[in-house]
Amino acid sequence: MTSHLSERVATRLPGVVTRSGMADVAAGLILCVIGLLVVPPIPLTIGQYVGYVLVVIGASLAVAFRRRVPRTALMILAVLLVVHLVVFDVPSVVAGLACLVAAYTTQTQLVPPWRWVFLAGAYAGGLAAMLRSTALSDDLQTRAFAVASVSVAISLAATLGMLRRQRRTRYDLAVERAAVLEGQLDTERRLAAFEERHRVAREMHDILGHSLNAIAAQAEGARYILTSDSARADRALKDIAHLSRTAVDDVRDVIDVLRTENEDVSPRPDPSLRELSDLINTLQTPGTIIKLQVDGDVDAVPSRVSLAAYRIAQESLTNAIQHGRSPITVRLTIEAGSLGMTVVNAATSSPAADGERRGHGLIGMQERARAYGGTFAAGRDAATGGWRVHVHLPWSRS
Repeated sequence: MTSHLSERVATRLPGVVTRSGMADVAAGLILCVIGLLVVPPIPLTIGQYVGYVLVVIGASLAVAFRRRVPRTALMILAVLLVVHLVVFDVPSVVAGLACLVAAYTTQTQLVPPWRWVFLAGAYAGGLAAMLRSTALSDDLQTRAFAVASVSVAISLAATLGMLRRQRRTRYDLAVERAAVLEGQLDTERRLAAFEERHRVAREMHDILGHSLNAIAAQAEGARYILTSDSARADRALKDIAHLSRTAVDDVRDVIDVLRTENEDVSPRPDPSLRELSDLINTLQTPGTIIKLQVDGDVDAVPSRVSLAAYRIAQESLTNAIQHGRSPITVRLTIEAGSLGMTVVNAATSSPAADGERRGHGLIGMQERARAYGGTFAAGRDAATGGWRVHVHLPWSRS
């Protein structure tokens, strides 16, 4: 999406070019009017007057097109000023103005070496006109003053052109920097959107994966005790209904956050290690025994770290129920500034379980641990032959 800054720049530049072209046309018309009204202060023949008018019109056209074709326009001005210098032995107002415009244009429209070549030509033409002029006395001091005055005027025009070029260069650099910054912002927005999609996908995986596996476990348990213990079977069915409604509500909360642009809208409070015992209760079935061992105060764990540990425990338990055997043990060790969690289940029912587990679940748990500077390890326990998941999550108290 294009930002407001780019839109302003994109709409401003064509307007600048149009105004500049109109200004050049206006300058050409003004030069033409001045040239026709202020003729050289000498008697002119008809041929000389016609030649003078052609010089004025040609110089005016060159000034009008000096930005579009600067080198061509300056070459035309140079030729016309040379013709003026040869035909008339006195300077004219139009010749002086054209020379100053040429000096200004060399600095605003040309690049080296043409910039300095044409500027040297402007100096040479102005000095030649002063030295050849019959309107000045032969006094050396008078001609030296005239030469110095022309040199200063040309230098001033060139300096103004140089300042204008530097200002335009700074403007172009500012526009370029703005474009680069906007590109960086666009990249950051894309990365943020990708990270948000990744986070939502991970949350959906955790919610649906846990809920569906828990429902499947409760359903299997209900089938197992349906004929022998109707009361426990009824509780299992109630747990299935509760898990289904909770999963639907959780998914709806995540989708509602994506649909709204209001940053204040948030889903229900994230789970933490305080809800770990409730999680284990929903997964307990007659065929699945889960033990929880806690060493330390779960309330001392920061909320974000607690959420990450809860999600890792949730995924680990889901995998253990799906691929492993009972009993399953969850051990929490909470120390100053760190949390250690180990989930161990009995020997797996099939050697293929190792390959089955190498999916998005392990990758998601590993990413959660790394996001907090922690470590994650999963594999067979050499002592028991079961599957072991261990995570260490540090945090700073500063």
